[in-house]
Amino acid sequence: MAILHGNWLLKNQNGCLFIWGETWRSPRVNLALNDSLEIPLHPLAMTLLELSEWLGSQNIPIANFIQQPQVAVASTGRTRKAASTSEMTLPTHLEIIALPTYISDISQKSDREKPAIFPVHSASFGLETDSPQYLQPWRVEGFCLNPAQAVKFLAAVPLNATKGEDALLGGDLRFWSQVARWSLDLISRCKFLPTIKRQSDGSTLAKWQVLLDSAVDGTRLEKFSANMPLVCRTYQEGLG
Repeated sequence: MAILHGNWLLKNQNGCLFIWGETWRSPRVNLALNDSLEIPLHPLAMTLLELSEWLGSQNIPIANFIQQPQVAVASTGRTRKAASTSEMTLPTHLEIIALPTYISDISQKSDREKPAIFPVHSASFGLETDSPQYLQPWRVEGFCLNPAQAVKFLAAVPLNATKGEDALLGGDLRFWSQVARWSLDLISRCKFLPTIKRQSDGSTLAKWQVLLDSAVDGTRLEKFSANMPLVCRTYQEGLG
């Protein structure tokens, strides 16, 4: 069983939607107290090859939403794009994201035993457990979509991939997919106003501000706020 996830990464004006995949396998990671402080790879995260092949098998061509470099044709001087997804070299990223994690109780371990951490599989979210969960940073491989690419991708996600026991999308992507569709609806109805925001360095930045001046849109915002998954409320800056 594989599940697709999306985390917004805040990087000043270069924020992106980070797409990564999760699968079933052994989640245990042993940590020696005297080992290096390098952040470990997420044991449940798909490798880039696994993620690319799985996206293709599910007819989710993420390459269609990432601008590809032009390939020069020497004989004519014209340019062309790669003919197929398999010929494309997608820009990949290794990011650090904080995810719910179980950490074994060090006080109950012998001197020979190393503490272990277990990332929580998203399929188990909401299940009752006696073990406390912590936000642990993990290194994860995936693809980054800028805001414009992210909106196109989220709007194109098939709705039948978000329901049932065999849902392909995690709660984070299901939520952002619905928000993206609502955002496009607001844009089509011209529900936005220009604003100017002063930055910490004294400069100013022109932005568009959403205009929610109807009871319907106000109620919809309240529902989205009430149903936002916890993972969507966690951001970290300066990582990755």
